[in-house]
Formats: sequence, C-alpha cells, structure tokens
Amino acid sequence: MALKAAIIMSVISIVMLAVYGADVIAAGPQADQSGKTGFLPMDASTRGSVFGIIPSAMLIASFFITRKEPSNILGILIVIGGGMIIVGTGVILAMQGNQSQDARAVREFGAVLGIGIVIVFLGGLKIKRSRKATVS
Repeated sequence: MALKAAIIMSVISIVMLAVYGADVIAAGPQADQSGKTGFLPMDASTRGSVFGIIPSAMLIASFFITRKEPSNILGILIVIGGGMIIVGTGVILAMQGNQSQDARAVREFGAVLGIGIVIVFLGGLKIKRSRKATVS
C-alpha cells in the first residue's frame, strides 16, 4: 500500500514540476522585472513554493515511506524528479542570462540545486537497494 502511494506521489510531483517549468518558460526571461506571469496566476515566489517545495517534499517522503520496500520504478521516478529540479534550475539561470544576481538569489539557487542532487541520490539509493534485494 505504501509503495503504491509513493509511486502516485512521485508521479504527481513530476507533473507539478513539469507544470512549474512550463510556466517559467511561458513567463519568459524578464518576468521578474516586468511582473509578467506565465499561465499560472501567481507570482514567482508563490509559484516556487507551491510547484517547487511541495513536489520536492513529496519525492523525499516517497523515498522514506518505502525505505524497506524494493522498487526500481519508484527509484527511477525519484531520479527523474530530482533531475527535473536540477535541469530546471539550470534553465532558470540560463534564461536570466547576464542579469546581476544578488547574494540571496545565488543562495536560493544553490539550495534548490542541492535539494535536486539529494533527491537524485535518494533515487539512486532506492534503485541500488532494489537491485540488491532482487539478486538476493
């Protein structure tokens, strides 16, 4: 039961991250200065909280609620979600181009990148444990 819930949580997280990424791209590179939003009617901070923090927490939770259950599928989904976070951070930085970044923004991007790396690590750990369990 926990495994099914974790897979559903991971799929929802991936969909939310995809929606977040599409909205950021739709808003364009100058969204912060122009006040323009994408197709979601919310500012960048709210969008990041709802479509960034919640999926990240769900991916981490899906690992921990199934830590004793082997599942390659769940591991792959967690890696995909973490990869989307890492790639999304890179896309946002690339879209901003040469705009000057204050120290707070750099720390935020570093934190998001770190969370993405941790999530990918957890997914890899899940895959490794699942393969070890199927071999035994």
